[in-house]
Amino acid sequence: MCACTLLFEGDKTVSEQTHKAVMNICKQFGGMQGGAENGLRGYLLTFLIAYTRDFAQKYHVAAESFEASVPWSNVSSLCQRSKQRLYDEAHKMGFTDDKIWVSFRVTQIYETGAAVYVYFGLAHKNMEGDIMEKYEFVEDAARDEVMKAGGSISHHHGVGKIRKQFTTRTLPQMAIDWEKSIKDSIDPQNIFAISNTISRS
Repeated sequence: MCACTLLFEGDKTVSEQTHKAVMNICKQFGGMQGGAENGLRGYLLTFLIAYTRDFAQKYHVAAESFEASVPWSNVSSLCQRSKQRLYDEAHKMGFTDDKIWVSFRVTQIYETGAAVYVYFGLAHKNMEGDIMEKYEFVEDAARDEVMKAGGSISHHHGVGKIRKQFTTRTLPQMAIDWEKSIKDSIDPQNIFAISNTISRS
């Protein structure tokens, strides 16, 4: 099942007409209306996701999300491929199907494509070995598959240390050198990064 939260803004008459037209389209594909109260709860979920992740950690579940932008023609295949890759790589790390959870959410839509969030969690109670190492292995594989499926390295959260290794697949060396030269010239003592030199290989 797929849930969609919609907000209609503007003139009351136009908003009501738009709402009616959208609901008619939903009915054509077997959809049903959840009501305004569920819409408000769906919107609130955006602010609760991080707290849900932190809560899950107390019960031996490592979970996170990452976003990508992708053309409309690749949205479905990106979801299918990255989900399969997540399961395949998690199996290699010793996780069974009942310990793996994967879900997707489209957060922004455009004429040319959409922003797709990949959510996944791994239950690791009583598992041996470095859980973070296993988790990062699975997450990196999922990001790799997203890019192979035509998705971007990010949508709006930027790159940072976690995605650093994927920049060479996104930008030519010339662009990376250009960005580094600008950073070195305006911040030679690395003050903006608070001397943060830790990197993920």
